Parts: sequence; structure tokens; C-alpha cells
Amino acid sequence: MKRARPTTKADETPEFRAFWAIWMPHMHKNDGRGAARDEFFRHVEERGADPQDIVDGAAWFIRSGGQGEYKCHAQTWLNRCAYEDSCEKERQYQAKLASQATNVVQIKAAPLPDNHFSRKWEKIKSQA
Repeated sequence: MKRARPTTKADETPEFRAFWAIWMPHMHKNDGRGAARDEFFRHVEERGADPQDIVDGAAWFIRSGGQGEYKCHAQTWLNRCAYEDSCEKERQYQAKLASQATNVVQIKAAPLPDNHFSRKWEKIKSQA
């Protein structure tokens, strides 16, 4: 199903905005939002890509240093379907972060012994 016209900002979905928010700070100086938007929707509508896969794939691509010396355009990255593998890596990374956040044990401070210097100091101060 080919779009009759190029997409506009009014056509943008929350998923595309999330993708662009990830991509924009690292984009090539000649990269264009319009071309990326057209390609994003082409992958979603014609190829049946899950928009969240694209967002997660872009997050992993940027996180893993994919924009080294050579910076590809968002349109090129989408055409490679690079998001198909990298989206799973991003989800594994996020799951690992979530499990680490819940793997926290509260440690109670050990009681100070009677001969600890601070107890001795308090005793000296109270006698003075």
C-alpha cells in the first residue's frame, strides 16, 4: 500500500516521535526528518514492522556506539532493517536494568561496640 503523498509532521505517531528523539541528537548533519518519517511509515505499513521494534532497535544502535566515525542517515538505517535484531538486544538490556533495580538489599548498620571511639568521645564530652 503506497502512500499517495509524503508524510507531514501531522502524520507523526508517538512511536515515530520516540524514534526521532533517540536518533536526532546523533544524526548526520544532512539527515532529514521527512525522509526518516517516510521510511519509518513505509516499514510499518508496507513491511509490517512493529513501530516499537524500530524504536528499541534505534536505542540499541545509538547505545552500542553504532554512530562511530561514519554516521548513516536514519533512512539508510531503516532500509537495512537493522532494527530487527537490535530491538531484542535493547529489550534484554532493559530487562537486565530492571532486574538490577529490584535486586537491592537494605543493609542495617552494625551496632557500635562499647569501646568504639565515638562512644568514648561522647562519654568524655558529657563529663566535661
